[in-house]
Amino acid sequence: MTNSKKMSALLALYLLMAQITSVYAEEIQMPPAPVYTAGAVILMDAATGLVLYEYEANTQMYPASITKVMTALVVLEHIHDLTERVEFCDYSIFSFNRLSSHISMDVGETLSLYEALHALMLESANEVSIALALHIAGGVDEFTDLMNRRAASLGATNTSFVNPSGLPARNHVTTAYDMALIMREAIRNPTFRDLISTVRFDIPPTERQLETRHLLNTNQQIRPSVFFNPYVVGGKTGWTTPAGNTLATYAANENRRLITIVLQGDGSRTYDDTTALLNFGFALPMESVAVFDSATYSLSVPVMQEIGGNTTEIGRVRLASDTDLSFELPMDWSNSWLRYELSVPETLTAPVYESTAVGRVAVYVQNIRVGEVPLFAQESVLAYTPPTYDPEATPATALYKYYHAEKTPFNIFTGRLAFLNNEYVLTLAVPLVLSLASLLFALVAVLTRNRRRIRRVLRDNRSKYSRYPHYRYK
Repeated sequence: MTNSKKMSALLALYLLMAQITSVYAEEIQMPPAPVYTAGAVILMDAATGLVLYEYEANTQMYPASITKVMTALVVLEHIHDLTERVEFCDYSIFSFNRLSSHISMDVGETLSLYEALHALMLESANEVSIALALHIAGGVDEFTDLMNRRAASLGATNTSFVNPSGLPARNHVTTAYDMALIMREAIRNPTFRDLISTVRFDIPPTERQLETRHLLNTNQQIRPSVFFNPYVVGGKTGWTTPAGNTLATYAANENRRLITIVLQGDGSRTYDDTTALLNFGFALPMESVAVFDSATYSLSVPVMQEIGGNTTEIGRVRLASDTDLSFELPMDWSNSWLRYELSVPETLTAPVYESTAVGRVAVYVQNIRVGEVPLFAQESVLAYTPPTYDPEATPATALYKYYHAEKTPFNIFTGRLAFLNNEYVLTLAVPLVLSLASLLFALVAVLTRNRRRIRRVLRDNRSKYSRYPHYRYK
């Protein structure tokens, strides 16, 4: 092949590879990273808890009024009747800065729990948060203890609540990741989803208020505004001077449900940050990944048994699974996201039978438990039965017992022979009979093999005696 032909072939191969690479790149092209101005952000898949994007998500910051997401969750988990009345006392009305959010409740006035929760989530009413805390737990400290315990149960270990409103306090802190976990749990409650998606709500006249209170959701993503987002189901806004603007959002389209948390936002840019995160999340290409392949996973475990007072390994059994596990992951996922937690005893005790479930493997993606698969024994390991020594089981005793077993021919034949009922006679007689039989068999074999020679010797002797008859008697 000439050099020009070689160059043409290489060029064609290069163009083909470039075309394949281009098509492949188009298929897995990732959307551009979101642009934001907030101090901390996170984007979480609401269905799986998978973190799709984050920045400073584990840094403690002030949450402001998105604290009320946890307040509402705790209240909803401790009530059974939304028509139950909540009474407002002096403490609930005057224990906070009246320049902060409120709906002008009066001492002695009551609301139903349903009305109070709408005031909490739409208008972020601080006196309502305190009244709910007193109604549920009898005190603010007791209620915040419930909040903190619930947060810890969700894995929100970097969160500390000291009030139900979110007003500034030294130890009232959380992280974007923790708030995403709390929001993910809250949206599982249908009443909570109804609360955050409500744009307007009217509280009818009460004992102290003759006019209807008209509530308007502070979240501009779900009501007509320049920040309206058709994919946003609802959320909770927050603001204090130390915290800046905060926003917790739940959004969904036909394929995906997302949660975003924005902390230390800058005014209305908080909505822009949220929109950028949601656009990234909805455009992110996903693929089904086999996070556990049963064909490539197996291990062996020793099987132990106590023998003679000592625990001894008598074999090993191989463990494997017949279950595969798949999970939706972004196409830029890495193996560092996966973690496996093995729950198998260090040793097994015999007997172990094939197909017995003896353990499991829990599969984690980004420390989120996505499932588990059982492990089964692939073969049986039976218990070892060591031989036992019977002092009475001497050879004589064994022969005696064998030949005197019930319904044996020997027993029937010798039943009336008294002398054979002695075990020592049996011990001597049986080997002697066997020896004589063996000797007789050997003699017959020798005679058969030398019959011609014997015949010749007998014939010669007969002829000699006939020739010298007197020799026979000499």
